[in-house]
Amino acid sequence: MKPLKLTMSAFGPYKGKVEIDFEKMGKNGIFLVTGDTGAGKTTIFDAICFALFGEVSGSNRQTTSLRSDFAENSEDTYAELEFEHKGVIYRIKRNPQYERPKSRGEGFTKNGADASIEYNDTIITKTKAVDEKIEEILGINCKQFKQIAMLAQGEFLKILFAESKDRADIFRKIFETDIYNIITRRLCEKQKEYKDNLGELKNTFVTNSSNIIWNEIPEVISRITSKDLNKLDIEEILNLLEQEINRNKEDYDKFTSEYEKLEKKYKKIDEQIKAQIEINNNFEKYEKLLLQKEELDNKKEYIEGKKIFIEKNQKILSIVLPKEEKVLELENELKKLNKDIEDLKKNIEKGEEKEKLNKSKEKKVLELKKQYAEYQKAEEKYNEINLQKIKLEQINKIVDEKNKLVIKYNKISEQYKDINIKYLNAEDLFFKEQAGILSEKLKDNEPCPVCGSLDHPHKAEKSDEVLSKEMLNKLKEERDEKFAENNDIKNKITGINSKYETMLNDIEDSSKSDFDLKSYSETLEKTISDILKKIKIIEDACKGMYYEILNKNLNISAFDYDSFKSDFDKLVISDKEELLKNQTLIKELENQKNNKDKNLNSALKEYEKAYQKLGYATAKEYKDSVLSEAEQKTLIKEIEYYNKFTIETKTIIAELEKRIKEKEKKSVVEDKKILEDVENNLKANKKELMNLKGILDNNKRMNTSLKNTSKDLLEKMNEFVIYDELARTASGTLNGKRRIEFEQYVQSAYFDMIIQEANKRLVKMTDNRFLLVRKESSEKVYDRIGLDLEVIDNYNGKKRDVKSLSGGESFKAALSLALGLSDIIQSYSGGVVIDTLFIDEGFGSLDTESREQAINTLASLIDGNKLIGIISHVTELKDRIDKKIIVSKSVNGSSVELV
Repeated sequence: MKPLKLTMSAFGPYKGKVEIDFEKMGKNGIFLVTGDTGAGKTTIFDAICFALFGEVSGSNRQTTSLRSDFAENSEDTYAELEFEHKGVIYRIKRNPQYERPKSRGEGFTKNGADASIEYNDTIITKTKAVDEKIEEILGINCKQFKQIAMLAQGEFLKILFAESKDRADIFRKIFETDIYNIITRRLCEKQKEYKDNLGELKNTFVTNSSNIIWNEIPEVISRITSKDLNKLDIEEILNLLEQEINRNKEDYDKFTSEYEKLEKKYKKIDEQIKAQIEINNNFEKYEKLLLQKEELDNKKEYIEGKKIFIEKNQKILSIVLPKEEKVLELENELKKLNKDIEDLKKNIEKGEEKEKLNKSKEKKVLELKKQYAEYQKAEEKYNEINLQKIKLEQINKIVDEKNKLVIKYNKISEQYKDINIKYLNAEDLFFKEQAGILSEKLKDNEPCPVCGSLDHPHKAEKSDEVLSKEMLNKLKEERDEKFAENNDIKNKITGINSKYETMLNDIEDSSKSDFDLKSYSETLEKTISDILKKIKIIEDACKGMYYEILNKNLNISAFDYDSFKSDFDKLVISDKEELLKNQTLIKELENQKNNKDKNLNSALKEYEKAYQKLGYATAKEYKDSVLSEAEQKTLIKEIEYYNKFTIETKTIIAELEKRIKEKEKKSVVEDKKILEDVENNLKANKKELMNLKGILDNNKRMNTSLKNTSKDLLEKMNEFVIYDELARTASGTLNGKRRIEFEQYVQSAYFDMIIQEANKRLVKMTDNRFLLVRKESSEKVYDRIGLDLEVIDNYNGKKRDVKSLSGGESFKAALSLALGLSDIIQSYSGGVVIDTLFIDEGFGSLDTESREQAINTLASLIDGNKLIGIISHVTELKDRIDKKIIVSKSVNGSSVELV
């Protein structure tokens, strides 16, 4: 990846849009990013890293703080990078999540994070999709990019001190060694799969072996477990089981023959007993039925009398009952008419009372109309005055805001005066002190750079009280910030004054010469209070009248007098119509009652004639002699049952006489005792037979299962040995061997080449003192090895940890390792191309000679296709490196210049 152009908008300390054309730096070589502290040098690297991966170059900065404090509200914050990779030009643009003031109203609006990338007429949007695409293009993620291409401030030495695991993740992407990790994982999965399968088969075999029922348990069954089960145990168990099954079969066949003999004997005796019991039961039934027939013959005369009584009762009911039912029907109809007439009389009385009440309510309706009109006038007056009150409240709020700003303005003004005086005094001392700074460098017999004299009898002395250039600049920044803050408050006060005058003109009495805001406000408050009291009185009166008229609660805010008057008139008319309707209906019902009275008298006379004709003097006498319908049904059922039962009894007696003919009734007690003895023997034999059958079936099942399991078990034992050896070798877990995984073994070969290339630079920068080496041993046999670093100190010939190097030595080692890694990537990785190296600080930790060695080492890369960017404050680097990006800061934000 090689950057072509970087665009930053409202990003970090840069106020507006800033463009850096890296093509002007050339296709290769070294360029320097230099400038004031805090001006935004590191921000350039941050913007490149953020555009690519959505993260900044260092670990101490957050992407949510990237929006410039100098930015205008209308400016967008983003970083856009155009770069070349493998001959293709890409343009990627990202903006972080940030807040800025709303264009209208108060408060802030949030801008969400977003990203897009363009190349070869293709555009990809959305942050997640762009993240996935940039990793696919470059072949590395942000963490790996910062370890091999962008050595950020505060993180420079991470490439040197990285853990073995982190290096493994980097090499996996760069050198595509994941295939070896996949092979190891697959072997381990196979190992576990075969181990699990083998464990299951062993458990099954041992479990089934324990389920065999032995006459005498063999020694092999007592000692085996799934853990120590072997081939010889399997063969021995299968042979012993075959012998046990043969013994089981002999025992079962013997008991089966004895059981069958007993079963035939039991069946014969049982059939004889059942036949005799049936004969005995027939004799008992026959004797009982003869007694039952005798009882039925005795009841015959009683049943005949009941038949005659039912016939007489049915004749009486057919003549008198219809007459009685007619009388009851007319009595019920007359009773209902009387009730309806009484109800109508009550409704008519209520209707007449309503008519009187409605006439009295008409006066209330007129009074309600008058009161409601007064209520509407008071409401209009209240709304008019309340609008003036709201305007006054807004004006008072503006006055309060202005007073607070004036206090703040006076406070900031005093602070600005104090810091301005302090700065001017410090600046004056600083310039006066320049003579003291020059005098420190004067030497005898060397010309003065000001006057040229070789003698220096009266050198100016340097004061300890004078501020440094950096401290003076910081004081100047504080003064400028106070000045800007003071102007901002002043502008706000001017705007508030204008708004105050505009709103005051809307007040009706504001033009009067004696107008006073506070007095006017108090007058409005009193007027509003009086109107609200009047509204409450009228509202209560209206609610009372409304409830008296319609018996409802009034919602006066939704009240409409015309609708109310219409509802009231409809109610009055409705009450009149209902009264007239009830008066007409009662006359009709009274006529119906007279007719019903006549019909009832006629029906009563017919009823009396009917029961008197049958010989009954009164209705009571007639009713007491007549059976009810339920009694009649019960008696009929009794007769029907007698007839049916008599026929059935005669039929069964005839059948039983045939069955017992030439038969003898006798006891079966002795036969049952014999049968019981045979049954007990049969049960005992059956229990033993079932036990032998269970043992034989169980052992046959176990034999089949064990044979099937043993075949798979022996095969899996052989296969597991193969995969177990391969998996433990690939994962570095062989007992007593160096613990290095297959992938790390391959990666260590690449790492050796990287170290070899790194040492070519390190020996030059350290005058052959230090060499990097890969650590090939560990303190404990189970510690994993492969990608850890050590350093050889040629001054004493000893190896030691890289973390023991000094700051300057660590910088040289880390730089050498980064360059070595870049060389090997170019040689061996087709997917990862590192054309540019970014270094943020680190040169300040080197002495003059070491710094020169480091620059010469970087300069040697110019012959290749590398572009190297360095951020540094070191003065010697400014003179040593021609290509520069100079970053300057001011009160209005930072700017860049390409030299």
